[in-house]
Amino acid sequence: MNHVNEIMRHVNIVGYEELHEIALDIALSTGCRAIDALFIGCAKETNSILVSSDKVQVLSARKAHIETYYLIEEYDDLLAKLQKI
Repeated sequence: MNHVNEIMRHVNIVGYEELHEIALDIALSTGCRAIDALFIGCAKETNSILVSSDKVQVLSARKAHIETYYLIEEYDDLLAKLQKI
């Protein structure tokens, strides 16, 4: 249980109701896939960095002005960013 509690200290649970309007706005403004709009919307709502190995998702997130890293090509940049936090 201690392990679960420690992990949960670093987890934000965001409800669908909170993301629905944000995701819709993102989908309409970027033309991205619906599932990507939810992930991008979640990053926006929580003021988080989006890390993905999906190039299309990364490009859509950047259109939405979300700080995003394409893990396959930008691992070193991401690592440098995380070391600053």
